[in-house]
Amino acid sequence: ALSNLAEVMIMEFFNNKRCILFAQSDYAARLKEYLRLIAPELRLVDILMPLTTEKPDKTEFFFEVAFSACRDINSEDIILVGFSMKYHEIIKTFLQEKGYFNLVFYTSELDNELKKDYLKLFYAAAGKSFEIIYDYHDVLAKEPDAKVYMAKCVVDKKIGAADSLGRYVVPIQVGAALTDQRIADCTDDIGDNISLRNRRYSEMTAFYWMWKNDTSDIVGICHYRRHWVRLEEIIEKMVANDVDAVLPLPTLCEKNVFEDYLLKHIPDVWPTMMQVLEELSPEYYEASKQIFQGKIFYASNMCILKRDVLEDLCRWMFPIVFEIEKRVGDLSDVYYNRYAGFCTERLITLYFIHNSKKWRIAHGEKIFIG
Repeated sequence: ALSNLAEVMIMEFFNNKRCILFAQSDYAARLKEYLRLIAPELRLVDILMPLTTEKPDKTEFFFEVAFSACRDINSEDIILVGFSMKYHEIIKTFLQEKGYFNLVFYTSELDNELKKDYLKLFYAAAGKSFEIIYDYHDVLAKEPDAKVYMAKCVVDKKIGAADSLGRYVVPIQVGAALTDQRIADCTDDIGDNISLRNRRYSEMTAFYWMWKNDTSDIVGICHYRRHWVRLEEIIEKMVANDVDAVLPLPTLCEKNVFEDYLLKHIPDVWPTMMQVLEELSPEYYEASKQIFQGKIFYASNMCILKRDVLEDLCRWMFPIVFEIEKRVGDLSDVYYNRYAGFCTERLITLYFIHNSKKWRIAHGEKIFIG
């Protein structure tokens, strides 16, 4: 649920009140696009901060310089703060010391609320519907045969205690073949697996493992820091309404899928991915020319799928990624060496947009923990 202040903020949007957007440039672009459709009459004042590095963890924001450049702000204005969560306390203190207390912070929960309204309007404008799983009825005849694997790794950052994960979640240790340390009963190095390649694939070694080793009717994945919202409800409504796939609410790219990739990753891998796609899957290569120029991107490699959807997706996707890996090899930078997992995010996006008429697809919310 949204905080009371966030609810007030949305009401203010629709009442045509003014909002000060104090945000890093990539978040600001997303928020402005949301508000363009949701509240077109909103009076919005921008105070934007550029990202000064490709890696947000190393970005330094000069709040004082940016904020002091905007003189037309009063204590009654709502200030929508759009920065990475690690800066929220610093910015809160900074603004309150200046006498501004009407603050709303851009969080994954708020993003979900704004995004749902935006996407319904976005798809309606194209003559399409945007399905949200929570809107469905939920009459069940029997307990679902479902598992959702939560990928964990020994190198994960420490986070606070999470809420109960629910009866469908199974923690799985990824990259288990690379260490003797054990942090979960289920590991990705048993049976048919690619655990040794985890440094390139990240959570996708769990994705491959669940494809090859789990036999449940419904199989899904989440991460130790990215959880599904109301997961039990998602699965029960998925079964009751014969939904083939549940995807997270998509990320809205600032420009398009292709240019968003170039902004966040080294460009070398993209041409290889497209070359392999053209050679191994001409149909999807042709579809990618339009889809990768669009704004809709399914980030995080998260999904919950019926068994036949999982089979169809993985039989198509993994041979493509394996060939990309064969041609690229290892990259020296640890972050960029996760390129196989970054490629699968784009391939999953391509697969489900291209097959939107083949499968019944609905959307659920995800939140970022920590």
